[in-house]
Amino acid sequence: MVVQDHSEGMSDEMKNTDEHEGTRLLTRMEIAGLAGVTRAAVTTWERRAADFPAPRRTSGQDYFLETEVLGWLDGRRVPTHRRTKGEDEFITYGVRARRRRASGSAPAQPQPAFLLPAGPGAREDLGPRDAEIVGNLMGPLAERVGGPDREVAYLNLLAALHFLHVTQPLSWKEVKDYATFNGDRRSSSDLLRLVGSKTDEALRAMGSLPETRDALVRLEPRRFEDIVEAVRLVGLLSPRAFQLIVEGYEEKARLGSREFFTPQPVAQLMAGLGLAARNTSAASAYDPYFRGGELLGAAVDMSVRAVSGNALDGAVLPRLLGQTPKRATLPLASMSLALRGARFALQLRAGGRPWERVWPPEPVDLVLTNPPFNMKDSLQETTRTGTWRYGAPPVGNDNFAYPQYALSVLAEGGRAAVVMPNKAGNSGNAAEEAIRRAMVEQGVVECVVALPDKLFSGTSVPVCVWLLRHPADSGDDVLFLDARDLGAVQRGGRRVLAGDDVRSVLDTYRALSGRGVVDLRDFPATAVPGCRVGREALHDAGYSLNPIDHMGGPAQRAIGQESRAPETAWTEVSSLTARCRQMEERTSQLQTRLNPDRVRRAPRRSATLAELCDIQLGPSHALLAPKHRIPDGAVPVVSPKHIRDGRVSDTIDERVSWERAARLVPYRLEPGDIVCVRAGAMGPPAMVTGSQAGWLMSSNVIRLRCREGSGGLPDYLHAALGLPEAVGWVRDRAAATAAPFITKAALGRQEVLLPPLDVQAEIAALLALLQERAAVHRELSTALTHAKGLVLRQLSGMSSSSPSTV
Repeated sequence: MVVQDHSEGMSDEMKNTDEHEGTRLLTRMEIAGLAGVTRAAVTTWERRAADFPAPRRTSGQDYFLETEVLGWLDGRRVPTHRRTKGEDEFITYGVRARRRRASGSAPAQPQPAFLLPAGPGAREDLGPRDAEIVGNLMGPLAERVGGPDREVAYLNLLAALHFLHVTQPLSWKEVKDYATFNGDRRSSSDLLRLVGSKTDEALRAMGSLPETRDALVRLEPRRFEDIVEAVRLVGLLSPRAFQLIVEGYEEKARLGSREFFTPQPVAQLMAGLGLAARNTSAASAYDPYFRGGELLGAAVDMSVRAVSGNALDGAVLPRLLGQTPKRATLPLASMSLALRGARFALQLRAGGRPWERVWPPEPVDLVLTNPPFNMKDSLQETTRTGTWRYGAPPVGNDNFAYPQYALSVLAEGGRAAVVMPNKAGNSGNAAEEAIRRAMVEQGVVECVVALPDKLFSGTSVPVCVWLLRHPADSGDDVLFLDARDLGAVQRGGRRVLAGDDVRSVLDTYRALSGRGVVDLRDFPATAVPGCRVGREALHDAGYSLNPIDHMGGPAQRAIGQESRAPETAWTEVSSLTARCRQMEERTSQLQTRLNPDRVRRAPRRSATLAELCDIQLGPSHALLAPKHRIPDGAVPVVSPKHIRDGRVSDTIDERVSWERAARLVPYRLEPGDIVCVRAGAMGPPAMVTGSQAGWLMSSNVIRLRCREGSGGLPDYLHAALGLPEAVGWVRDRAAATAAPFITKAALGRQEVLLPPLDVQAEIAALLALLQERAAVHRELSTALTHAKGLVLRQLSGMSSSSPSTV
C-alpha cells in the first residue's frame, strides 16, 4: 500500500503541533477520539494487528505512547465509507489524528508549564528559609503524614506539591482551596487523591506513566490538618528547592544500597566529564537505571552551563532517555526532569536487565548511570546470554555488564560515565580481568576518577567513575584522577562535595587529557592528583583500573601533591562529635518524656503472637526451589543468612524472576513485617523496611504481620522479640527437634507484655534512637582511629608538617 505524504498540505500550525507532540500517553478512548472512530474499533485494531503499539499498564489502566500510535495510524488509510467531508482517497488515520489535534476537535491534555534549569551550584537561588522549611517537612510531620515506613510515598507527596506549585498554578489553587476549605466533608484520602490526580494529568501529558496517585494513597496520615500543614510549608518554598526536598528525604530515610540516589555533585561531575570529553553538546543522554532522575537532570544542568556559561539563552537541552525497574521513584524522576523543561522518555522495565531488549532505538551521545552492582565473587566462569564485545561477565555479577552495555548504545563521538566499585578495577576474577584487558587494549577506557568514601547514603563501598569512549575514538592511555581527599563530612556522617571540588576535578581532567606536556608551575593549586598511564604500563600492572594501584605514593602523583586528608579527618571527628552531642540531647529529652515511673505504672496485658499477628510460613520447596534462583533475577529472596542484628541485609545475592514472584504473592514482604528464622541458627528477628517492600521470604523464614486493631505496634513487638529472654525462648523450643526448627504453632504461643499504644510508641522511638546513637559512636571511633594514624605519620615527618594541625 502506498501512502501519500500529506505534510505539504499541513498548515504551519499543524506542523508545529506535530513537531512538539508525541510524548503524551493516550488511553484507548483518546486514540478513538483522535482517529475519529469508536473505542471498539481501536480494540479491534489492537486485537487483529500484530504491529499495533504495545500498551504501558499501570493502576489497572493501559496507556499508549502518542508517537507510536501516530506512526501506526500513518500506515492505515481511511476507508471510503469512513471519510468525512474534505478528506480525499489518500487520507490516513494518522493525518486525520494530527488535524483533529491541531484544530482542537480532540480533547487536549493539559500541558505543564516548565521551569528552566538553574544549572549546577544554584543554591544561591534558594530562599533564605528553604533549608529550615525542608527540615520541618522532614521532622515529626513526616511520620504523622507518612505512617510507618512510608518514606517514598511521603517524598512523592512533597515532590508533587512542589511540582504543582511551580508549574501548574490552576491545579495548585484547587489543592490549596480544598486544603483551606472549612467544610465538614474534607478528608485526607480525598486531598491525597486530588494531589495525585492533578500531578498525573500533567505528567501524562508529557508521556510519563501516571503513578503518583497510587503512590500517595499508600500514606496513612493521622490527621487531615497534618496534610494541610505540608501543603502550607511547600507553598513557602522557592522554585529551586526541589533538590533540597530530595536530599532531606534521603538523609531521613537512610535508603538501602539498591535504592539510594546519586548525590547531586557526583551527578554533575559525571555529566561534566562526559561533556568535557566530547567537547561539544549532547543531543541525547541515557540512563539505563535511573533512580530519582538525578543523573539525567545533571546532563541538562551541565549542558546549560557548558553551552552558555549558566546563562539560559541559546542553551540546547539534550533529549533524555531512561529505564528503571523501580515503580516507586518513577513519578519523582519525571517531576525532576519536568521542572528543568527537558524532553524525556522514561520507561518502567517489568523485568530482566537493560541489555536483554533493544532500547533506546537510536545510539545516544551520553550515557550516565549508577547501577546496582552485585559484589558477590563468583567461582563460575561460564558465560551468560547476550552479546559481549569485550568478554562475557561472570555469572551472578553485573560489574562488567553495565559498562559494556553503555558502550554498545553510544553514538560515534559519544561518552559514558559509569559508577563502578573500586573492586572491579583490580578484581582477580579471570573473566573480569579478561574484560579489563580487552577494554584497555581496544582503548575505550578514557579516565578513571577515584571518589571519596561515604558519599552515598546506602553503601560504604568505595567507588570510582569510569569515563568510557566510543571505540572509534580509542586512545593509547588512561587518565587516573585521585579525588578521595575532596569534600567535607557533614551532619549524619555523609561526605559532601562542594561546587569547587567538582570544578577542581573537571579542570584537572581538561588539563591532563590533552596529548601535550602540562607545565605544573602554571597549574592551579586546587588541582587533584592525576597521571596518565600508557597501555604498556597498564599491561605490567595486570590491567588494573584502580587509581590506587597507579597513584599510591607521592612520587607517582603528577600534580596536587599536597593532600587534604589531615584537615578532612579532623573535620570528620568534629562533625561526628557534634552529632553525638545532639543525639545525647535528644536521648535525654526522650528519657524525660518517657518517665520511668509512668512506664512502670502503665497497665500491661499479656498476649500471644497468634493473637497479635498473622503468622505465615515461607513457601514450600516446590514453589521456591534453588533452581528458581537466577543470576539476573529481579526480586530478592530473604533467607536466614540475611537476617542479622535485627535487620534484613540489603545486599542479597538470591533473586527470582518477576514471573516466579507473581506466583508467590502470599509470601511477599511489606514494611513493618517481622521476619524470623524458621530453621537454623535462631537469633533476633528483623524488621522489613520500606525499601524492601515486595521482597520474598524463603522456605526457612517465618513472617509476623501485626493485625490492625490488635493493640500491638510492629516497632515495639520487634524490640520485645529481640530481647535475650525472648530469643532464648525460641531457641529452647527449636532445640527440642532433631535439628533447630520452630513450628508455627510453637511460635504462636510465645507471649508478649503490651503497655498502651502511646507507651509502646515512645519506647520504640527511644530504642531506635539508641541504636542510631550507637552507630554514630562507632563511626566516631573509626574516625578517631584514622586521625591517630595521621598524627603518627606527622610525628614521623616533622619537617614536612607542622604539629599545629593536630
